[in-house]
Amino acid sequence: MKTFDILYSVLRYIPSAIRMESIIVGLAIHIPFKQYSHFYRIKNTRRVASFDDEYNKDFFHMIMEGLSYDLDYSHEEQFEYLFNDKKKRFTDIQHEDFLDTRISYLANEFQFSPIESLQTSDEKVKKDLKNLQRMYLYYDRPKSERITKTEVRNLLSKQLNSYNLAHITKSPKIYDDFGGNNLYDYQINNSILIKAISFDYKRINQLSTELKNIIYDLKQLNTSNISKIILTRNDNLESLPQKQKLAFDNFEIKIKNIEAAKKLKIDLIPLSELERTLNQSKS
Repeated sequence: MKTFDILYSVLRYIPSAIRMESIIVGLAIHIPFKQYSHFYRIKNTRRVASFDDEYNKDFFHMIMEGLSYDLDYSHEEQFEYLFNDKKKRFTDIQHEDFLDTRISYLANEFQFSPIESLQTSDEKVKKDLKNLQRMYLYYDRPKSERITKTEVRNLLSKQLNSYNLAHITKSPKIYDDFGGNNLYDYQINNSILIKAISFDYKRINQLSTELKNIIYDLKQLNTSNISKIILTRNDNLESLPQKQKLAFDNFEIKIKNIEAAKKLKIDLIPLSELERTLNQSKS
């Protein structure tokens, strides 16, 4: 089964350079092998308006339209657009740096995340594209159609596979105190542990229990051979209920305390920053 990469970048809207609070408003996709590119924009713009009380609807719409103009292309359209300029504008659609050239000009209020890659195949590409949308444009969908924690782990797996890492172990043999559960999803080069977590629990009691367990396990972990732990979390935290936001803030504080006590680097990041974080470990 032939595999190929989906390249993607997440667009965040940051209305204040001082507060640096952000909301995800788009997802740029590029598949060089398929000569395909698309910009998926947020549909529920009322969330943007409630996030920023100085939201300029016309300016926001102009940015979204501009990105669609720069990014929306499918090889299957080539004959339809044979006699206009669209095919000419996308002569570099097969180039690996296509996406970077299309999004690197944005800054200030609108910022794209570092480009990530996800390994897929002809059989799975449609599902993977759908799950990326469900992951990052999470609140555009009804609750029954939102991405699950298992599907997030699936994306994590595909993302790691696309990096062509030399030494990667799935479900490393690091168990809880009772020997029943694998505590981490992946181990890289025997020195980096990765675990996917979520803050999007409907019930605060469930979230509290999971975070307490993670903190306890981190404290008990034998770190003699471990240099870093990466906890990949869901994006869209700006829309969490207040109690879940408070739990996230407290969790970050406790992680910092564990880092200091165990002299261990612990990164709590969205999945869209995974490759950059791993590259930082090499330097």
